[in-house]
Amino acid sequence: PPRLWERAAELGPWLMEQLRAIGSPKVREVRGLGLMIGMELKEKSAPYIHRLEHEHRVLTLQAGPTVIRFLPPLVIEKADLEKVVEAVREVLAWSPRE
Repeated sequence: PPRLWERAAELGPWLMEQLRAIGSPKVREVRGLGLMIGMELKEKSAPYIHRLEHEHRVLTLQAGPTVIRFLPPLVIEKADLEKVVEAVREVLAWSPRE
């Protein structure tokens, strides 16, 4: 059987580093434990969450007014997380005032 806690311990820090590496000025902080990760923005997160879900089919949660919460299943593949990072990069490059 897969040792899911080991996957979370490996993929969580990797995903946090990838999200930090996006380098968007809109991001205040990326924090988390295992694969439970929060990306705090310097502005409201709702428009970005909406675009992630509707345009990229990335399911996230809102945690407070400015935090995007990522809580992927522990069986997720790294290739799928790479797609999530690319979707986040694209969404953060967009301005909600457009």
